[in-house]
Amino acid sequence: MPNATYKEFLTKCLRAGSTNVVDIYHAVRNIPYGSTGERDPVKVIASNLGSCSGKHILLRDLLREIGCEAEIITMFTHFNRGIPSHSAMPAKLRAMIAGDEDVCDFHQYVRARIDQRSCKLDATWHDALITYGFPVNRDWDGRRDTVLAATPICEYPPVEDLAVWKKQLLTQLTPEQLEFRAEFFTQLTEWMMTL
Repeated sequence: MPNATYKEFLTKCLRAGSTNVVDIYHAVRNIPYGSTGERDPVKVIASNLGSCSGKHILLRDLLREIGCEAEIITMFTHFNRGIPSHSAMPAKLRAMIAGDEDVCDFHQYVRARIDQRSCKLDATWHDALITYGFPVNRDWDGRRDTVLAATPICEYPPVEDLAVWKKQLLTQLTPEQLEFRAEFFTQLTEWMMTL
């Protein structure tokens, strides 16, 4: 575990000396979203850009650094169904969101033990997306579940090596599903990079 990199991130992003779960959650959540295929949390910190996988591995690890129980839950979902269509988006992206074809994906969130409660923490969307109607969890205060970025169709037991697990899960999709998924995330990430 890259403790030095995590400690540097916590020092840079949080109030001096804070080990508050809420502060850590929001520091990770406010890393801009980008589906680049990179799941290494150290690279997410370095590039200040991460997908749901990379951001949630980072969140899990940071919570563990401060002694919080945390694990990553993977769900199967139709990811485009949880994304609001907005006139500022390119027409192709809007069509993929509103069209008949589903973006089959394996989305993640963190399940953490906070004050003797189990909480679902989804740190996918950053504040710049509020204007566009995304379910940004800007006001999360540590007392309840966050709003998930996607609706689970089914959930899987937690695993430690998420990168390997996600690669295995993606082999369940057809070539057509993988192609549509890749194009969707390219379109979404390219649009978000313009914000």
